[in-house]
Amino acid sequence: MGTPTASIRTLGCKLNQYESEQMREQLESLGYRMVEYNHGADLCIVNSCTVTSRTDREARRLARGAKRLNSAAFVVMAGCYVEVAAEELSSVKEIDLLLSNQDKLRLSEFVPPAAKHPLPSSPTSTPALISSFSGHTRAFVKVQEGCDAACTYCIIPRARGSSRSVPVQRVLEQCRVLADAGHPEVALIGTHLGRYGQDLDEDVDLAALVRMIAELPIRRIRLSSIEPREVTTDLLGMIRDGGRALERCSALTVAGKLCRHLHIPLQSGCDTVLARMNRPYDTAFYRDLVLAVRQANPDTCIGADVIVGFPGETDAEFETTRRFIEGLPLTYLHVFTYSERRGTPAADMPDQVDYEVRKSRNHILRAISEDKRERFAQSMVGKRLEVVVQQPAGEGRVMAISDNYLEVCVAGIAARSGELSCVTIQSAKGAVLQGCAMQ
Repeated sequence: MGTPTASIRTLGCKLNQYESEQMREQLESLGYRMVEYNHGADLCIVNSCTVTSRTDREARRLARGAKRLNSAAFVVMAGCYVEVAAEELSSVKEIDLLLSNQDKLRLSEFVPPAAKHPLPSSPTSTPALISSFSGHTRAFVKVQEGCDAACTYCIIPRARGSSRSVPVQRVLEQCRVLADAGHPEVALIGTHLGRYGQDLDEDVDLAALVRMIAELPIRRIRLSSIEPREVTTDLLGMIRDGGRALERCSALTVAGKLCRHLHIPLQSGCDTVLARMNRPYDTAFYRDLVLAVRQANPDTCIGADVIVGFPGETDAEFETTRRFIEGLPLTYLHVFTYSERRGTPAADMPDQVDYEVRKSRNHILRAISEDKRERFAQSMVGKRLEVVVQQPAGEGRVMAISDNYLEVCVAGIAARSGELSCVTIQSAKGAVLQGCAMQ
């Protein structure tokens, strides 16, 4: 009999991706050989997301598919879907074990040879740091989890709990480990990243944490999604100073380490919809913020989340959102079709929008996003960018990612995956830049 095999399929957010790496290392320490999910492994884990009904369906499909591939497989459903619908999932016969967000980090205590288990309720121990981020040049570092906001559409506070920050020294230790493993860039992730430090005894916020990480031998620091009211003047100052350093291709300095990339959720460009969503800002505030980011450094990539088809969203309200977005110097959008989440206030609101209307609005904003991304890429022609090499692209070229989140095809470079290089941008094909290594 060969070595037992295991596979993990990750749905949803960057937190899940980080936690899947923690589970992978636990399984490897138990002697499992990791394989792709479609290989019919002996142990199959679905690290679930429950942001939309679509992700719920996908999680169930993956669990059932694992049994079809290997009828003897031990199938684990873990994560946010379990947190909000454990009773519903207990009736899915293909699932052998349910694990909460906390208990999936103690996976080694529950997997075979043990038999089926109920949802564990034992206290959570501190999970181990991950030694590397398998198969990626960029590594995610969880610094915060949970959310205290009360957006009317969102189920995540139920799934992830209240806001909790990872202690500073543990964050720094994780970053050191990943730097030693050869990762040139870390992305700081959290459910509500801008709340970092507010629950700690230490006098620290997100900007202070970034400055401490920048003192380590990490070459680049990227922020994941950050709420509009939590983009501080200190963070904007680092982006401004970092841009100046990058113009000289001198990103080894502390000032040059914070990537010129902010993902700032908008959700709607109409004030009446924002009010129904219970978002703590209006469009005037958001516009001023985006313009301030652009003023700090014009080459900063600015992304935004937008939800279409929120309950009661009229044609006029959507048109207001469309015009607002078209007039903003955003780089790209993540467009979400509103999905009812049982137990949220929005699910019980009147005037639910027809699903076909929701899809149509989604397509309209996605087209705007594609146009904005291409225009931003075109604006980089003739400039110098620092990139992290991702993989070979053939004919003496490599694919790379710039600090301002653009894909770059680089010619005349011998750098290996994970190495940094300064390149001159010669042209743009769609949203992909074409460049050559600086001599």
